[in-house]
Formats: sequence, C-alpha cells, structure tokens
Amino acid sequence: MPVILERIPEKKAKPPRPVTLHWLIFGAFALAMGMGLTFLFWPDERSGPGFWFFAVVLPVLIWGALFSARRAGYKYKSVGQDAANRTIKARHDNDKDRGQRFAWFAGEYLVNHLERQHVATQHAALAKSPVLQPVMPRGAGKPVRHSRLAEEGSAPEVLDGYQYEVVEHINLLLATLPEAMTCYLALDLAEELPDISLNWLLGIIRPVIRIRDLSGLQIIDYWLDYHYAKPSALLVISAQLNDVPANDSGEAISVMLMTNCRLKDTPSESARIHRPQINHTGDMSHALRHAMLWGGLEKDAKLRGWITGGALAYSDALSTACGVYAPELTTQRYVNIDSVAGFAGVTAPWQALILATRQSIADREAQLVVTESSPDYRQLCVVTPE
Repeated sequence: MPVILERIPEKKAKPPRPVTLHWLIFGAFALAMGMGLTFLFWPDERSGPGFWFFAVVLPVLIWGALFSARRAGYKYKSVGQDAANRTIKARHDNDKDRGQRFAWFAGEYLVNHLERQHVATQHAALAKSPVLQPVMPRGAGKPVRHSRLAEEGSAPEVLDGYQYEVVEHINLLLATLPEAMTCYLALDLAEELPDISLNWLLGIIRPVIRIRDLSGLQIIDYWLDYHYAKPSALLVISAQLNDVPANDSGEAISVMLMTNCRLKDTPSESARIHRPQINHTGDMSHALRHAMLWGGLEKDAKLRGWITGGALAYSDALSTACGVYAPELTTQRYVNIDSVAGFAGVTAPWQALILATRQSIADREAQLVVTESSPDYRQLCVVTPE
C-alpha cells in the first residue's frame, strides 16, 4: 500500500496558557466586588469574623477556586496535546521509515531494437541518437514511426520466440540468489499478449511465488510493504510488443531482479531502488517531493532524470516542480527515452528503471525515473548508488 503522509493529522497546537496579569486583575476586581457588596448589604455591625469572611475571605476563595480550575484545565489539555503529538510524531516517523524502504539491484536483462544492435540504450539516449523510423506494423495498417524488434510474426509469436533466450538469462540471475531466499515473480505484459507463466515458469530453475493483479512500479511498492520482514527477491518480467503500434512507440522485453537485503556477493558498486511514488492527481510537485523524500535526497542533491511517456519532456509541470524541490535537475539533465527508443507501454517504467540503474552505477549519481502513462497517472522512482 502506498505511503500517504497527508493522512497523518497535523500536530496539535499548545493550549493557551493562563495569563497571570489577567487573573491578578480579575482577583482584585473580585475582592473589590466582594468587599463592596458586603459593605453595602451587611445588616449588622461591619466587624467580626463573619463580616470579614464575606468581605475578604470568600471572594479570595472563589477567585482561587476558579484560578485553580483554569490551571488544572490548562495542565490537562497540555498533557493531552503532548501525548497526541508524540503519537502523531511516532506515526509520521514510522510511515517515513516505511516510505524510505528500498530494494537492492540484483540484475537485469533488456531486449529492444538498440540492445539487439549491441548498443546500450542509455548511451544512445544520452547521445540523443534516435532509432525511431517509419516501419510497417505487423498487423494491417500504414507505416508509423516506431522502434520494433526485427522478428516477423504476430506479437504473441515473437514473444514465444524469445522464451528460451530470456528464461536462460533469468536462470543466470536467479543462480546468484541464496537457495533459501524466497523469490516473488510479477508479470507486467501488454494487454494483447498472452499469459506466459504457464510456459515460461517451466523453464525457471527455482520456485517462485506469483504476485498478481498489479502493474507498473506499484509492484515494488506492494513487495516492499508485504514482503519486507524476511529476506526475499522480486523478479519482474515485462513485455510490450505491438501488432498495430502507435506513432513514436517502441517494443521492449525487460527482466529486473531486486532483493530486499544486501547479498554477500553484491558488488561494492551497486544501486538502490527506492520506493516509487505513484501519483494519480497530476500534481507533479507533490509526487516529486515525496519521491525525493523516499530516496533520502536533499533539495540540492545532484541527479539526472529519465523521462518516458506523455508530454513531460515538453511541459512545464516537471520543470516547475524541479525548480522547487530539485533545482539541480535542470532540463539539460533530462533524458527523454521516447525520443530515442519510443514509448514502450507497460514496459516503459521498467526499461527506464534499468537505464537509470545502469547510469547510477556508472556515474555514481542519483537518478530519477518519471513515467507518465496518462495525464493523471505518473510513476516516479529514485535510484541511488551504493
């Protein structure tokens, strides 16, 4: 479940403290009133214990009782406010700690047009070397600007053709995990592609537990919440293949392996994948502020941005948010993946996460992934070097 700090109430303000001067003035007024009324209505001789009791002692006692009640009320409210604020702070700290959970990068495998040409996608994206060109779709239709895999046949047939190659790399990645570690599997496939679990799982060398009904980076969010107590790994397989693609789209198959603890064989130069911030409101400032918080990054942290989907690279939403919460992330440090390899649909956030992880390890700098699937659905994730 996502961490929503806004659900935590604000700290309660301190109750107003009794003003001593006001109470002294009130005491003098009460004493004067008591003496005046007693002198005015006392039927007998104005002397003796009874007279002075009503004239002086009784007003002072009434004033003292009222003052004590007010003081006790102030103390009671102060204790309640202090206890409530301690509870609020503990809840905030607990949710912040939960929000700052992260995964260790344990391996990846990426298939797209650039990778098939033995070109590292992150290098092409940094160099702004596009591979988008008019191609004829696999299905009927006119040529579109598209980055596609070269294999012919329908999208499900092409995906089947990659089964042996991808599963072989998956087994190599899983072989690095301790035998006793539980491994969870999530499939994030385009709608027109079949469920590959029946065929592909038969080739995977170790048991995996399937995470269902989730898509995008919210898979990481779910796994960090519900499978963080015990050492475990998360394997995500994503595929976007198109029979009739849209303009400026791309095809990709990605595999990403993460663990919730550092493994003994983890390289000294690795990366941490922090909790993603899933935003449904379109408020980029809110999303960026929380993504930076989950990544433990200060406002002046130097980082690079990897953008995919929507019109983020050309709108003011991201640059305005960065001006407030990440001024070091200027437009010159954005990497627009779509202008080079096209938007990879459901695989876009995973492809961007792989590229950001590669660059974080190479540059030893923090990276920010921003994916826009629709104007009101954005996924942000910070990757930091270790």
